[in-house]
Amino acid sequence: MRTLVVSLIADDRPGLVAELANTVAEHGGNWLESQMGQLGGKFAGAVLIELEEDRVDELTAAVRGLSDVGVVDVSATSSEATGEGTLESVGLLVIGQDQPGIVREVTRALADRGLSIQELHTSTSDAPMSGDRLFEAVAVIGLPETIDLSDLRTALGELSAELSLDIQLDDGDESPAWGEVPDRA
Repeated sequence: MRTLVVSLIADDRPGLVAELANTVAEHGGNWLESQMGQLGGKFAGAVLIELEEDRVDELTAAVRGLSDVGVVDVSATSSEATGEGTLESVGLLVIGQDQPGIVREVTRALADRGLSIQELHTSTSDAPMSGDRLFEAVAVIGLPETIDLSDLRTALGELSAELSLDIQLDDGDESPAWGEVPDRA
């Protein structure tokens, strides 16, 4: 068996996921995990599939043949574990007035500390009172046991002040005040 990640971008339409799931099943694939959603009027998704080695090319061609699909990538995954040891998953919430560079700066602070982003969801909306555009990011990050949390807290606190953002790291302790990153017991 081979494990594959199938990622695609397509014109959004009713039944697209059902058509993809049917295609996977018709080619003997087992749908393991997925992350999908609508983005800018397009459908974007990634699916982790388990499949017999000799059917990979056949499935790839079938997915590329789906109607309205513009971009498809099929990549084999490694069966070996990646990463260093066990990662504790923690939530990160970022809210503030929308401005260029928020994602760049927050993700750079995480990457500079060797942290892995397991999930990232971003959106913008109009502020209720002022009508200004607000930016919100919700992330799940992996914290290795060796992480220096005081360094992470300091970096996120500096970003919070520099970009006028509210940043909250949810590591299971009581919720901190906005802009504060809590100590982990």
